[in-house]
Amino acid sequence: MASIQLSTVAADSGSTAKRTKGMGVLFWASSVWIGLILLAAVFGDLLPLKDANRINPADKLLPIFSDGYILGTDQLGRDILSRLVQGAQVSVFISVVTVTVGILVGGLIGTTTGFFGGRSERLVMAIVNVMLSFPALVLLLGVVAMVGASLKVITLVFCVLAIPGYIRFARASTLVLMKREWVLASRMIGATNRRLILRVLMPDVLTTLITFGLLALGGVIVAEGTIAFLGFGIPPPQATWGSMIAEGKSALDESLNLALVSAGAMFFTILSLNLIGDGLRRKYQHRDAQL
Repeated sequence: MASIQLSTVAADSGSTAKRTKGMGVLFWASSVWIGLILLAAVFGDLLPLKDANRINPADKLLPIFSDGYILGTDQLGRDILSRLVQGAQVSVFISVVTVTVGILVGGLIGTTTGFFGGRSERLVMAIVNVMLSFPALVLLLGVVAMVGASLKVITLVFCVLAIPGYIRFARASTLVLMKREWVLASRMIGATNRRLILRVLMPDVLTTLITFGLLALGGVIVAEGTIAFLGFGIPPPQATWGSMIAEGKSALDESLNLALVSAGAMFFTILSLNLIGDGLRRKYQHRDAQL
């Protein structure tokens, strides 16, 4: 009987190792790509790149690996690599700020709401349901039309739109965690509500929200690219990946560089974020199952 159990454990360990090894290649490849995007976004101004907004009609629509232009140029002769880095700065800033605010603010409100319950929970969830039911794109376009498009305005609207989803997610996680043994034990030894929320529940809730947030980063990047593609994003000459795709659309017959490079950067970034988030989610679920 013991030998059968040992062989079963060994087989499970072998299959788990294979899954971890197979997942690890994609996970680390995705991490390298995201690391490069973050380095470009954070240290882009220090890199030896050409001015992203400098117009040079004599060098317009140059192909990839042209002399002095690794990724070619656009219709106005601007360096695509420099504008790609500038677009990464916008995408990274908006997505990271949005997800961070959603995790911290939404996580705290959702955890507190789920912990206390009662009328406050019903009121908060009613507001959340109303906000989640309202078309986000319509609200965003309406705010942009009234106050104008800028990095601060778009980031603020994204943050407001993100918080309700994190509240609902944190509340659901809190309701599950409150049935766990360590939470019940903390209640029995007389832990205060503040300690239960901040020291007992929030760490586990934040772990779940962070894995969810990594997946949400890609959604924010897509949303920002969508409004930029529609012409409601950050005004030119500021480059964004969505505006670069829109600009490349009008030059598809002459050059594919601009649209393909920016669309490719967005695609691989979102794919990498999804793979990293999925990997962390599996790891967290495995740890949670062991507990």
